[in-house]
Amino acid sequence: MESFCIDDNKIFMAKLLKGECFDEFEVREIVLHTAVKSIIEGKRNLEFFERDNRESLSEFISWQELKPYVYSLVAGKTLPTFFKIIFSTSPSKTLEISTEVSAFMLNITYKDNEIICTTGCAYKTFLLDKTPEQLWDNQVKNFLFEQKFI
Repeated sequence: MESFCIDDNKIFMAKLLKGECFDEFEVREIVLHTAVKSIIEGKRNLEFFERDNRESLSEFISWQELKPYVYSLVAGKTLPTFFKIIFSTSPSKTLEISTEVSAFMLNITYKDNEIICTTGCAYKTFLLDKTPEQLWDNQVKNFLFEQKFI
């Protein structure tokens, strides 16, 4: 697990809410404090979708699909006082990195005008070898560096 402090909140938020660099992540949960506290669970409500389309849908909604809704909640003159977004890799992306992990996580937390990105992973079973976690930490660090966030 690694934590990274974002250098420029404005650039980060523009890319998060208007860009495409986070679009492939799945959303596990969002907690957002504006005028009210909003909690968004990322697990799809399959009953909402037509029966014929359900099988093609992933278990968790993608950031690309949810981003316009979240943007509508935070757009305005007043910044949220807090937010936390828990992203995970898709099952196929997870398998590309390791077969021993059920999901790799990226937690984004905004509090006291500071954005922190923290990595994590959910192992399928207990492992002494932390190589998958280290691989994910390095991928996230490289991603954040390439995007000029750190």
